[in-house]
Amino acid sequence: MILVRHLLANLALLDRADLIARAIAGLLPPFRTDAVAARVEECLGRTALPGIVCRPTLALGPGKIQLGLSFPFRENGARVRSAIAVAERVIPSFTDPFAVALGAEALGAPLGPCLRAAIAAAATRGVRVGVIGSAALEIVTGLAYTGEASDLDLVLAAAPCARLHQFGVEAAGIGAVHGIHVDAEVDLGDGCGVKLDEVLSSSRSVLAKTLADVRLLERSEVMAAL
Repeated sequence: MILVRHLLANLALLDRADLIARAIAGLLPPFRTDAVAARVEECLGRTALPGIVCRPTLALGPGKIQLGLSFPFRENGARVRSAIAVAERVIPSFTDPFAVALGAEALGAPLGPCLRAAIAAAATRGVRVGVIGSAALEIVTGLAYTGEASDLDLVLAAAPCARLHQFGVEAAGIGAVHGIHVDAEVDLGDGCGVKLDEVLSSSRSVLAKTLADVRLLERSEVMAAL
């Protein structure tokens, strides 16, 4: 399959001891302490968390991809994260954000009611919604990734600008009712993502993120992809 941002990689078949060692070695600088390493080892000893396909920052050999690991705990207020490189051939499956959204009923408070209302609003507008971020990880793992301060992060499939605008207005209203900030990205195809706010702005150019890079797109290019 074509790899794009936000895919969740199934790591269940990886040797658990090797995965733990890689995760500890790949901890981002603020988290490189013995105490955090012990929590990472304990967490991965119980659950093979999914890896998040992301833009490479590591040196990758042939056939390898970079994955981010995000843990269901924080250190000094920041989510503990790690970056690892694995061979794509050892990953049995990937889950995209739209498939994650099918499990929205599994997400409890505080984000669950907001997510389900946003999905229902999107359906009435003919907009397809996917889930990323902490809500996606909680849906997939059942672990407590979200809390009162969590945002709801969504991906929207490309759709006519009028539909996206209508959904954006409704999503903001839903978020206000639930006291949750809803942040949405529009997938222009092949994993090229642009923030919904930028798509709906009057800017002549917008910032787009892909698995390979970050680039500026002319508004005409964005409109042509919707």
